[in-house]
Amino acid sequence: MQKRLAGALLALICALGLAQAAAAEDFPSKPIRMIVPVPPGGTGDLVSRLMATAASKELGQQIVVDNRPGATGNIGTAMAVKAPADGYTIFLCSIGNCAVNSSLYTNPGFDLFKDVGPVILVGSSINIFTAGKGTGITSVSELLAKAKAGHVSFGSSGIGASNHLGGELLKKMTGVSMTHVPYKGSGPAITDLLGGQIDVFFDNEPSILPFVKSGRVTPLAVTGKQRSANLPDVKTMEELGFKGFVIEPWYAIGAPAGLPEPVLKRLNAAFNKALQDPAVRKQMLDAGITPVGGEPAVLARHIKSEHDKWAELIRAQHITAE
Repeated sequence: MQKRLAGALLALICALGLAQAAAAEDFPSKPIRMIVPVPPGGTGDLVSRLMATAASKELGQQIVVDNRPGATGNIGTAMAVKAPADGYTIFLCSIGNCAVNSSLYTNPGFDLFKDVGPVILVGSSINIFTAGKGTGITSVSELLAKAKAGHVSFGSSGIGASNHLGGELLKKMTGVSMTHVPYKGSGPAITDLLGGQIDVFFDNEPSILPFVKSGRVTPLAVTGKQRSANLPDVKTMEELGFKGFVIEPWYAIGAPAGLPEPVLKRLNAAFNKALQDPAVRKQMLDAGITPVGGEPAVLARHIKSEHDKWAELIRAQHITAE
């Protein structure tokens, strides 16, 4: 009797395995949902929609963008990783939800290294360190002198955002005091930078660049390993002597952990192919985003490296979101 039951169980397991393999080979047979854990209109949303459109052509099925903002990306990410690991739910993975938040929050709602399945590293950007025109600040050295002499405020798009971490990293490296003013997104922070309510702002190149180009804010430095192609005369923080001061916001595609290998390969190949499209590359580069691509392992290593880097700063500066 036990042998018959064991044989029946083995046959059932084999049948389920074959059915799953067949489903994976037919992937995708219906539309795919891409959860974007940020509001519409920002850089992450722009990248998501661009990649969704381009990869849909490669997959033969529509990728539907579903914005689910909240808790600096935790709500949408938790929703995404709890979906079935079948490839029909993917999500925007970035420096916040896939690197910083696991150190910033006691319980973000998911385990970064157990629940998130890397698909592809789409691209990276930089931050531009800017000063409001009314401050009279035209260089990082002038900023530091002003900070040592008195009050200087810096804005961010929220606690733990890359532009917040930029200010904290500068404080840690120099010992100066600056007041952090968090906003609900870059838009309100830029408005107050223009209006003189805050003095300086590290912001993603795609959102702050138009204001730099129009002369409404003063660029002090960029935070990439290299200068921006859009601002070739603006030095990097490292060139100014701040060794290790590199902040490069990045954008990737994640999925629930445990995707069947054929599904993961299909998704990865489709996004890699999308990144080779000249029109897609031009749109990304024009927005200040450098296309990356590669295998899922590239993203896995990047997530680990970024997590470790920012966890150290968050501990040193006693940053918490709760």
